Amino acid sequence: MDYGALLTAIGDGGANGASLAERFHVSRTMIWKAVKQLRAEGVCIEGTAGEGYRLVDEAGFGRHTLAWRLGRPVHFFERCGSTNVEARKIASTSPHPAGTVVVADVQDEGRGRLGRQWEAEHGQNLLFSVVLKPTILPQLAPVCVLAWAAAMADVLDCRVKWPNDLMSPTGQKLGGILAELSAEAERVRFVVLGVGINVNQRTFPGLPDATSLASLRGESIDRAALLAQLVAAVEAVDTDSPPSLDQWRDRSHTLGKRVRVGSIEGLASDVRDDGALLIDGQAVLAGDVHLLGGSPSGG
Repeated sequence: MDYGALLTAIGDGGANGASLAERFHVSRTMIWKAVKQLRAEGVCIEGTAGEGYRLVDEAGFGRHTLAWRLGRPVHFFERCGSTNVEARKIASTSPHPAGTVVVADVQDEGRGRLGRQWEAEHGQNLLFSVVLKPTILPQLAPVCVLAWAAAMADVLDCRVKWPNDLMSPTGQKLGGILAELSAEAERVRFVVLGVGINVNQRTFPGLPDATSLASLRGESIDRAALLAQLVAAVEAVDTDSPPSLDQWRDRSHTLGKRVRVGSIEGLASDVRDDGALLIDGQAVLAGDVHLLGGSPSGG
């Protein structure tokens, strides 16, 4: 049963059980079971004796709904250890892994940078991984990660903190990115881009600097629609050559501020072509950025 085509047919209107069964060459019972499954994923489908089925609200979140929204199969887990782990498994055995999307409603072993635990309420946020295959040299993969982060920040209308945090305009953490590279000496096999975004969660016990899109906008967000926008934005970044970082600079929450990364402290002035952060002329390739008080105003 093609659930996506069924949703489209119901959305177009005038779809009763008999006509849908004839159209899809299945029984009316099969149509009823498919509608029941879509409702279980959160899609609001009304059924009336005279008019048939009617799509009232498409904001569901499950395997069939997400595949419909993204226009591709989606590996969906109600619960898993880590979407990055699942995506790596798929990418490692697939001859054409690019475009694979793995989504979870909750992760038991979600990780941020440096092995930190990523906590998120069940069914409230976006926890997903996308498999990508840039054609640049492996050492330039961090440039792609910055460009992908900036593309998502444009969708979210937020800021980016070097190297991998998504921040609200006032500096609260909105989400994070964990990219994992599989490469040979001169070739990227694939990159798993893991993303966690606080979407509809409203409270963050023990995390006073965290926020969510719903908190910022004052309304709940359609997670499936947002996921489709984010994946499309990431895949639209041209990685046939090292992407421009101008979009990242425009969205930066780091540049123009006094920062400390490890033992290096000073003004974050720019990012280098390889993605390194320049602090008072010194290039920093990795580390956590701590913003210091008394910073000059800037991105």
